[in-house]
Amino acid sequence: MPDMAANNTSSQQLAEKSALQIRLLKGPLYRARQRDLWLCLERDQYQIREYFHQIGLSLTLDDAEGYAFLRQQDFEAIEVTETGLEGSDNRSENKSNINSKNKHEIPRLITRRALSFSNTLLMILLRKRLAEHDSEDSSPRLIVSRSEIHQWLQPYFPSVSNEIKQRREFDSLIKKIIEMGFLSTLSNHQDDFEVQRIIKALVNAEEIASLLEKLSSYKLKK
Repeated sequence: MPDMAANNTSSQQLAEKSALQIRLLKGPLYRARQRDLWLCLERDQYQIREYFHQIGLSLTLDDAEGYAFLRQQDFEAIEVTETGLEGSDNRSENKSNINSKNKHEIPRLITRRALSFSNTLLMILLRKRLAEHDSEDSSPRLIVSRSEIHQWLQPYFPSVSNEIKQRREFDSLIKKIIEMGFLSTLSNHQDDFEVQRIIKALVNAEEIASLLEKLSSYKLKK
């Protein structure tokens, strides 16, 4: 007779693995928020990596910070331009020529997101504050207030007579970064936010100073 207990365990693990794969395709996985799926990732990490590798994706996992997400396998360098944060193709000319002849070009599963200049600015300012926090404080969580974010942004924007309108623009920017998953609102504290540590995967600490220097050389036109 078949081992029903073994079959049930196998079916449960398969369901967990499917749920994990779908979650990763939708966006980042956080250990603190999705504990069950994270345990599944730890258990089946090799198979999960192999599965995504076959469809042109690579798994980035930071166990120390507690997040995981998918990248398209072709490497893209990050560059700040006057229009914002852009991904640039870092492949050699020869490889590019080879790919251009390939009849079976792999479609992108991970959409390249073009960030506005304002979005780029706030993300780098948050990354800077996180680096400062990590060097000064033992707490893993960084909580920032709405007023702090407004103060950080203000020097990069032209002086205005209508401060209320500018604060509304800053609040819209904060909302966008929340939607992108780099900030989260604290329950019962709508003016306080937690900086999600996955932002470290976008900007290295060593790049912060040079990126801010580039940003300060551009003029934000409002």
